[in-house]
Amino acid sequence: MWSTVGLRCWLVAATSLPGPRPSGRPTIRDVAELAGVHPSTVSRVLSGDDRRAVAETRERIFEAAKQLGWRPNSVARSLSLGRAYALGMLIPTFANPAYASMIAGAQRAAEDSGNVLLVTDTSDNEARMKVQIERLADRADGFVVASAALNSPTVALLQERGLPFVLLNRRSAGEHVSVVGDDEAGVHMSLEYLSLLGHRRIAYLAGPRGVDTVERRVGAFRDFVRSQGLPMPKDWVYRGSLAPDRLLAGLTRIMSAPADERPTAVVAVNLLTASQVLSGLRGLGIGVPEDVSVVGFDDWPLAEHLWRPLTTVRMPTEAMGEQAVRELLTVLEGQSSPRETRVEVPPELIIRESTAIPPVPALRSARRPR
Repeated sequence: MWSTVGLRCWLVAATSLPGPRPSGRPTIRDVAELAGVHPSTVSRVLSGDDRRAVAETRERIFEAAKQLGWRPNSVARSLSLGRAYALGMLIPTFANPAYASMIAGAQRAAEDSGNVLLVTDTSDNEARMKVQIERLADRADGFVVASAALNSPTVALLQERGLPFVLLNRRSAGEHVSVVGDDEAGVHMSLEYLSLLGHRRIAYLAGPRGVDTVERRVGAFRDFVRSQGLPMPKDWVYRGSLAPDRLLAGLTRIMSAPADERPTAVVAVNLLTASQVLSGLRGLGIGVPEDVSVVGFDDWPLAEHLWRPLTTVRMPTEAMGEQAVRELLTVLEGQSSPRETRVEVPPELIIRESTAIPPVPALRSARRPR
């Protein structure tokens, strides 16, 4: 499924990343290597903006392009000529509201800069991701990659194809530009607020391993709990599937302890998980927030319309999408730093009705199940 936004584009397959490209259709990078110049110089000359290039350089570029059989791709020919880019965006799923918000921000930044955004859902599946990259390779000048998995092969594949990219909502140990929300700060905000309310027994429902944002949030949770000397039984950090039945089973195990020993607060890794926690606690006859406080992560209209309006950490996902496109345009213009650049956008705690002071033990036994 593809979506295209923007009014005009001159598709130039510019690149600033090293690495061999498989045989096939020649690219700007191939022309640049043969002509002995930078890809950005080739991009300018072949798009008609060659005022800064000397005649001898222009001749070398045109000769190299002719020798290789380079030509603008079909998308470029169908759009009006101009100084603009086609930007590919790879996301794990259209179903998650967080990614929908990132797309909205990326779309706005692309439109504001006169560029085109091409978005595809990879389902975080390696084979599907490879197919989508191959399909977009001759259409997009660069990519915003919002892969959730830590071990995603996307980075290696893009490098192999010589395609520039920026990571979104994912950090990398390599020399890549990444735009991420400050997940650690968001977790600390929620835990500091619960601590101020008086909570000391706090559980965390995190979900499966291997997802970058999840690992960062779990790490921040553990760091805070240790620093405050709070109890942290192993089963209070749930790391299983977020499928409704599995999540409910995990929540039930955590809440099966006597009322004066179980957690008085639960922090969920995202909004969808928090909504399931609210339903699960209600089904277990545990009141929110009078028995257990609940805090989520992400903030969409759903959060304030749940049966108990949710206290949650609002992540600036739309701003992250905007920033990712701006960073990618910087890369395409050859202005980015060769070392890793991390752009973090601060979160915000939104306090609603799902949190309160922990229950008073003397009153808990008199409270009827709900």
